Amino acid sequence: MKHFTWFLVLALSFAFLTAGLTLWHERAFSVDGLWIFAADSPHPLYLLGIGLSLIPGALWEIFILEYRRNRRDHGDG
Repeated sequence: MKHFTWFLVLALSFAFLTAGLTLWHERAFSVDGLWIFAADSPHPLYLLGIGLSLIPGALWEIFILEYRRNRRDHGDG
C-alpha cells in the first residue's frame, strides 16, 4: 500500500507537469502574468513547479521502500 501511495504521488506530479506545459503552450510560452498579483489566474509555471517539486520526494521514498524490502528479503537487516 505504501508503494501505491508514492506511485500515485509520482503520477500526480507528472499530471501537474503535463498540465503546466500544455497550459503554458496555450499562452505561447509567455511569462506575462507570472507574478501572483499581476493576473486574474495563476500562471502555468506554478503547476510546473508543483510537479517538479513532488518528483524527488516520491522517487526517494520509492527507492527507500525498495531498499528496505531487498534488505529484508535477503537477510541483511
